[in-house]
Amino acid sequence: MVRGKLRSSTVEAQSAISELTGINAANFTNQSVTFSSSNSQSMLAGQTLANQLMNQTSKVVSCVLLQANKFPELARAIEQRDIADSQRFR
Repeated sequence: MVRGKLRSSTVEAQSAISELTGINAANFTNQSVTFSSSNSQSMLAGQTLANQLMNQTSKVVSCVLLQANKFPELARAIEQRDIADSQRFR
């Protein structure tokens, strides 16, 4: 586990989610696995499972991205609050 100091910095927040923001979840939505010539029940069951997993993975990725994109906005709000608080102690 990575440990670090808590900071109300928009730069730190943006850095923390920079790898996630490049992911396009739309690329996952309409993908599916098909077998052109298999009648094996286990292969067909695997195909169904793989398709369900891709659909669910797409939903999870979209949800994670939605939440991750909130961090810079939250950091800005906390940063402004911290600046205002620090002004009271001068």
